[in-house]
Amino acid sequence: MSSTTTEAADIETASGLLPWHAGQWQALMQRRQTDTLPHAVLLTGIQGLGKNRFADALTQALLCGHPQTDGQACQSCRSCLLYQAATHPDYLCVQPTEDRKVIIVNQIRKMNEFISLKSQYGGYQIVIISPADKMNSNAANSLLKTLEEPPAQTLLMLITHEASALPATVRSRCLQIKFAPPAEQLAANWLRTHIKDDQDPIHLLALAGSAPLTALSMAASDACTRRALMLDDLESLLNQQADPVSLAATWLKGNVAETLTWMLSCIIDMVRLRSDARPPHLANPDLQQRLSLLAGQFSSAMLYAHLDCVTEAIKLLNSQVNTQLLLEDMLLSWSNTSRVREKNL
Repeated sequence: MSSTTTEAADIETASGLLPWHAGQWQALMQRRQTDTLPHAVLLTGIQGLGKNRFADALTQALLCGHPQTDGQACQSCRSCLLYQAATHPDYLCVQPTEDRKVIIVNQIRKMNEFISLKSQYGGYQIVIISPADKMNSNAANSLLKTLEEPPAQTLLMLITHEASALPATVRSRCLQIKFAPPAEQLAANWLRTHIKDDQDPIHLLALAGSAPLTALSMAASDACTRRALMLDDLESLLNQQADPVSLAATWLKGNVAETLTWMLSCIIDMVRLRSDARPPHLANPDLQQRLSLLAGQFSSAMLYAHLDCVTEAIKLLNSQVNTQLLLEDMLLSWSNTSRVREKNL
């Protein structure tokens, strides 16, 4: 392991900064030292890399009255204690409300009222918008006006797993801070200190798409069992041993987003296995034999059609579309594969 990697592995802190955040942190701290911090940053990258934790650490650092030499918060001054108690008057978090799936324009208007006031501590006023891609069009347009003429000593942090879902006009007015999956060894070393001794960090990272926090969540739950059950359901549908409508109702009771993500990853692996019996990479290497047998029952065109169907379902999941009907349509499409296959026999 290089000295840089060793140093990075040591920086998980009380503020939540993670080992693979070192580069992004150092870049922003250099800007802080030269007084060139932008008025808005966009934190992007796949889910499970700790973007919200990075934003929290940066917020604490900028509000802290006595930051450490590396720029991180001291964790003990009045500002730090207020932030830890979620009562700091110069900080605001904008998220979808519990009764809605989007961030609406009134929330952005309230944010504008907040940053129009003077900082109560004479420093930064900080707003975190997460996930920023959940802003509806009116909210995004309202934010755009603020980004064009931001108040002094204000930092807006937008966090998203899907930067392309934000309007280009919003993206162009933010400094993009990109988060990529860390090197496997760095991620595995970190994960190994947070999981049980009998759990394999490399395997968990493979299942989690190289996202360490996703892998950690999987290790702490029965996610692998749920993934196997999801595949059982798909096999049952294909063999006409299950009803798509009933199965949709069952899936609705669980974590639909997780289930669809598993389904998507399995279909992608099936596409790989269809073209190469020994592909260089699989998202579900422990299921290779089952997925290989399944892949042999589909044409490439059918697999790509199912891939499109599940991808579209994931996109629509947080919209106003009826989730039950969404699942029924998708599972009916999968079930119909067996009928098409029988006709071709």
